[in-house]
Amino acid sequence: MILAAGTSSRMGTPKQLLRLGDTPLLQHVTQNILRFDFSEIIAVIGHEAEEIKRSVQIEDERFRWVINPEYASGQSTSLRKGIESCGSSDIMVFLGDEPLISEQTVQTIFQFGFKKQSVSSEPFVVRPSYQSTPGHPVFFGNAQKIDFSNLDGDRGAKKIINRLESRHIVPVNDKGILMDVDTPENYENVKQVWLERAGKKG
Repeated sequence: MILAAGTSSRMGTPKQLLRLGDTPLLQHVTQNILRFDFSEIIAVIGHEAEEIKRSVQIEDERFRWVINPEYASGQSTSLRKGIESCGSSDIMVFLGDEPLISEQTVQTIFQFGFKKQSVSSEPFVVRPSYQSTPGHPVFFGNAQKIDFSNLDGDRGAKKIINRLESRHIVPVNDKGILMDVDTPENYENVKQVWLERAGKKG
């Protein structure tokens, strides 16, 4: 699940459509996720949804859009909408403005969650951390046993995570798990790192 429904108020323009090279930010995030063997990939959008669907071109039968009409009430509404729309009991949650998460990090969290799910029927959460700061993606295991109904505001699943008895933090050497694009300064930082990784000069 990719959460990408926000209004981008601090950016001043839809950050889902900001460009890295010639490609919209949300398309970068989605294409990175499509490399993995997920049974389905959904992107929850709301603000400027029609423009995003026109601009972000994804050709993969596993991918679909989910519209959150309540996006203005915060990220929690998008998470609830995504959970309701998922066909799996194990869900990885990504943010639509974090294009620099490494393939190794995604694989590490996925494998940890998959192994945990194979031996436990209890709900749990797995998330990466960089220098002791947790980030995304977040793996919810046995998510059908987690009550997401009382989520509210713009803090995502923090309250839900803190209530779970089984919580796992996996250290990774990947600053990308914390590099989201909320402000123009964030955008410039992400562009610079992306250009460096692409072997280009910023």
